Amino acid sequence: MSSEAYRVLKTTADLQDERVELLKVYRLCLAKDQDEPPETREMCGACTQSLREIEVRRQHGR
Repeated sequence: MSSEAYRVLKTTADLQDERVELLKVYRLCLAKDQDEPPETREMCGACTQSLREIEVRRQHGR
């Protein structure tokens, strides 16, 4: 395996790990504030934005 192929695989795996961790945090955030929808959107917004950025990076990496 070339070093470039390794870097691509490593980066892809790292992004997937980051995505999984953010999804866990996001779900906890939603569950914690489920009775307050407007506040939940605001409080969990950082996770939502980060997940979008990861998805964009993943799509551009294809």
